[in-house]
Amino acid sequence: MLDQIKQALEEQKSLLLLQFDTKMKEAMETNSELATRVAELEKQATPRKVHLAGLEDEKEQFSFFKAIWAIKTHNWDNAGFEKEIFEQTRKRAMSMGTGSAGGYIVPTIYIAEIIDLLKAEAIVASLGATFLPNLQGSPVQIPRQSGGSTGYWVGENTAITASDLTLEQLSLTPKKVGALVKLSNTLVKMSNPSAEALVRRDIAATIALQIDLKALRGSGSASQPTGIASTGSINTVAIGDNGGALTWDHLLDMEYTLASENALKGSLGYAMHPSLRRKLLKTRIAQYSGDTAGEYMVAPVMSEAAFKTWLSYPYRQTTQIPVNLTKGTGTKLTEVYFGNWAELIIGQWGGMEIALSTETSDAFEKDQTWVRVLQEVDMAVRHPKSFCLINDAESGL
Repeated sequence: MLDQIKQALEEQKSLLLLQFDTKMKEAMETNSELATRVAELEKQATPRKVHLAGLEDEKEQFSFFKAIWAIKTHNWDNAGFEKEIFEQTRKRAMSMGTGSAGGYIVPTIYIAEIIDLLKAEAIVASLGATFLPNLQGSPVQIPRQSGGSTGYWVGENTAITASDLTLEQLSLTPKKVGALVKLSNTLVKMSNPSAEALVRRDIAATIALQIDLKALRGSGSASQPTGIASTGSINTVAIGDNGGALTWDHLLDMEYTLASENALKGSLGYAMHPSLRRKLLKTRIAQYSGDTAGEYMVAPVMSEAAFKTWLSYPYRQTTQIPVNLTKGTGTKLTEVYFGNWAELIIGQWGGMEIALSTETSDAFEKDQTWVRVLQEVDMAVRHPKSFCLINDAESGL
């Protein structure tokens, strides 16, 4: 009996040791996986250096103010890093056949930050427009489908009617958009980081406003890109011969035009003047016969959340959309844009070119430097049927 008890205890001990060994191995494997994962995360979290060909170790940040002061004074003693960046950028520009007379090309190390700021400021970017940075050559051809194959029902031993999928090219050619910044020479000489950040954001905001305006309403002439409103074959919804008040029904009609073209997909959203949001939020519904006021369709206390729910899609507001359009006898009309904003392509070529002047107007008297910043961009709508426009909505202003 005692021997049986000893044997049972030994078996139980062996089983416990085996289980313990198994658990230890599992724990070690788990720890190993965790260690590997942590190492991967640490590697991803490690700040990445911006690389520019010819510079092995860029430990400094490119200073816009240092570069401006060096260009102005022709003295690069305190801007060695900026000088080296410019030299490398010039070499690359020359290798691509791009002249650099009359200005300095701001390298990618700096333009990347400006592009990020630009996107943050532009409503078309926040709605989902597609940016293509660092383009080279001109024109840039982007293929798009203009026609599709056709299906047929065929009988036995009957040839299928041939149909071809047709393609065409969307062409982007660089057009210049710029900003003019007036800077105190004392401010530039001091190279204050906070002031430099303010100037960068001001440049980005100025260019972003121009991109927004031309993306929506560019005429395609006078060196302007072709905006959505000037793009042929986009969908439209008309309110009336003389325009009229925008209603929720009109927004539903805009949505339907895209659905009828199989284009109701992607980064859908609205762009409008703030006056139209106000008019829609003030929509009232009569509660009984003769009710001249009625209840708000969207309760004011929760207007923003309810407004987004009613729209069903994101929206952005901009005062750059005009409110003085005319149609028939209608005046003070404005526009509403709805579409898949990913189909709006915005191309950017290279870096920004900066040029300085102290002789313009009263810059010399005020000890200022005027900085002109130029960026080459173009934009186009890849599939016109992905957008719908109302251009006769009463603004109420």
